[in-house]
Amino acid sequence: MTPLPDVPAPAPRTAAAAAHRGVWAGLAAAAVVAAVVGTVLLSLPDPVRRLANRPEITGLVTDRHGVPLRLVPGQGGTRFLPVDPRRVSPHLVAAVLAAEDRRFFRHPGVDAAALCRAAWQNLTTGRIVSGGSTITMQLARLLDPRPRTLVGKALQIVQAIHLELRLDKDETLAAYLSRVPMGNRLVGFEAAALAYLGKPASQLSPAEAALLAAVPRAPSRTNPWRDLSALRRARDRVLQRMYRAGFLDGTALAAASREEVILAKEPFQIQAPHFLARALAEAAAVTPDPGRVTTTLDLALQRRVEVIVRRHLARLAAHGVTHMAVVVLDVPRSEWLALEGSGGFAEAPAGQLDGTRVPRQPGSALKPFTYATAFDRGVTPATILADVPTAYPWSNGTWVPRNYDERYHGPLRARQALACSVNVPAAQVLADVGPETLLDTLRNAGITTLTHSAEHYGLGLTLGAGEVRLDELTVAFAALLRGGEWRPARSVRAVWPAMADRPLRPQRGEPRRVCSAEAAAQVVDILADPEARAPAFGEWSVLRLPFPAAVKTGTSEGFRDNWCIGGTAEVAVGVWCGNFDRTPMGNVSGVTGAGAVWREVMLAWAALAHGSDTLAGRDTLGPRPPGLVRARVCALSGQGPTPACPATVEEWLRPADADLPPCAWHVTAADGQTTVRWPARFRAWAAEAGLASKDAAPASPNGEPSLAILSPADGDAFVLSPELPAAFQRLELRCAATGITGEVAWLVDGVEVGRGPAPHTFRWPLTRGSHRIHAEAAGLRSRPVRITVY
Repeated sequence: MTPLPDVPAPAPRTAAAAAHRGVWAGLAAAAVVAAVVGTVLLSLPDPVRRLANRPEITGLVTDRHGVPLRLVPGQGGTRFLPVDPRRVSPHLVAAVLAAEDRRFFRHPGVDAAALCRAAWQNLTTGRIVSGGSTITMQLARLLDPRPRTLVGKALQIVQAIHLELRLDKDETLAAYLSRVPMGNRLVGFEAAALAYLGKPASQLSPAEAALLAAVPRAPSRTNPWRDLSALRRARDRVLQRMYRAGFLDGTALAAASREEVILAKEPFQIQAPHFLARALAEAAAVTPDPGRVTTTLDLALQRRVEVIVRRHLARLAAHGVTHMAVVVLDVPRSEWLALEGSGGFAEAPAGQLDGTRVPRQPGSALKPFTYATAFDRGVTPATILADVPTAYPWSNGTWVPRNYDERYHGPLRARQALACSVNVPAAQVLADVGPETLLDTLRNAGITTLTHSAEHYGLGLTLGAGEVRLDELTVAFAALLRGGEWRPARSVRAVWPAMADRPLRPQRGEPRRVCSAEAAAQVVDILADPEARAPAFGEWSVLRLPFPAAVKTGTSEGFRDNWCIGGTAEVAVGVWCGNFDRTPMGNVSGVTGAGAVWREVMLAWAALAHGSDTLAGRDTLGPRPPGLVRARVCALSGQGPTPACPATVEEWLRPADADLPPCAWHVTAADGQTTVRWPARFRAWAAEAGLASKDAAPASPNGEPSLAILSPADGDAFVLSPELPAAFQRLELRCAATGITGEVAWLVDGVEVGRGPAPHTFRWPLTRGSHRIHAEAAGLRSRPVRITVY
């Protein structure tokens, strides 16, 4: 028989069985491990669910550039702001990864190499010098703090894996950046960036990002408010890690290492408190729970304004000035850029009162609206107005307006009258258009404080008889700079309700027209004309800037308030100074007080907005409307020039107004000499001024001596002007002394108050009460006139 082949050894079957047994054992072990891990996971709090239990979000109010104005602490005094992963600075991400976990985007929540390295370091040094924790593990510990033990570390690893299974990397990183303690009761990098550096985390430079990334590693040792040198060394170590990780090249590393550490000054102090109160009220109208508010304020400009105000309050303290208010408005957007309400919220007496909202007498500051109203009703910048003694009916007699310089200037073009802020022509213009029409214009321009009837204010409305607020007056003036369109001002750009991802925008009122674009342009051109202003304010007064700007001043009764409002097509600045208790200042006018402040604020705005306070070559007033043309007129009569006119000027007129009749004032005689044929209303003024007139009446008709008072008239009543203190208001006493060559004596209530030769006028200081006036000369005595001064 053929022998049977050898039977194979049973070893392969035994090995296969063993392999099967090993697989089953492995699966059993894995099941046991999974069961254990599952049991542990089920027994641990869900870290993802704990993400919802975040600290109370800090209320944050920022300026237009994101610079914090106020950080409101939550309960317990902590300040927490979540980091928006869509706006986080890439430099911050790089710095945190380099400092904490540079393989963050490559590991599954646990970095085995880092753990082994940490274990070896701890073993060889005999103490814990490294934890090897990833960002995910640190987040797990922040969500569920446990003792630093092996068991605690193991549980931290389990929860890190849990987080990795539930969150993507960006969500994990954002949660860590938002929750990491940053010292000084600050939670998260957003709150730390605002508190330590005064800027949001989205705007950090590499050096600033490295500085903040160094803080969580040892918050007490690297506290920015305690040891800046230690923090700088820690920052430099993070920068080196960023370089080694490839986040920075050599040039960027050198530049970042040289960058100076500049911390925010007084990070928890409320900035611009008067403005802030306005902005928070506006935000509350948008939502009752405003978490984050972006305002219109420019904090850099605000701080400059505050410095300017403090300096000028110190300058004017000797003149009895204790308060000042300033507003700066972005004209195209109608947004507040800066607002100072008193001159010192904590320092000034009653400094918490917001002077931008307090109604005060504006003096002449309303005249631009008087002329804008008139320019839409037939008056032009070339219209001749009479600056001569003029009486208007009043409830108790007549009212005779007076000028600031106590003089009459005869015929003035409307340009001259407005630019030099002459009172008498302004009253004439208002008498022509009517106080009720001006009142409608002012109310349409947003002035809410003029609540009485037009009869209550009368013609004094254009001279400051009512009261207005600085903020409303500045917004109204901005309407002129904007071409006659009023827009409501706002202090808030956007509001993020707590826990909201999208901002809410405040609703804005509808714009409305105050006057035509042509009238607005004519007023602005006049108020920006330094030559037209020069006779009253000087050629180089504080109102003349290195660039064109329209400006108007005002001074109220008894020097209690003075104002300066003006600007360009880009910005409007309003200034008020005085005392909240209404005590008079010591002869501080709109030029010496508010005007000087206005100039400095305008220059500060130009330097910040354009890098120069000269704005060379810029058309700062914007384009003129096409409805105006340039027309040449006689400088004296405002009519079309003729060869006899010695001086001509150009005016911006509407085409229908540019077709002017030829000048009828200048007359060329047969001998070639030019004289002036004065209209009847200017003849008395011209005679007193010594100006020749072709139609002058003979000095002594009939040749008989006579003495008669020409001004004031019997029964006249006068009201002390709101523009001047009583001691500086004088009434011109004027008489016709026919055939008399000597002096004329003036008697008031039987007492001689003055005397003088021709032209026999005397300026008597007005005093309240009823008075009887005589003139005496050469044995003659005039008939008396009786006047009343109120």
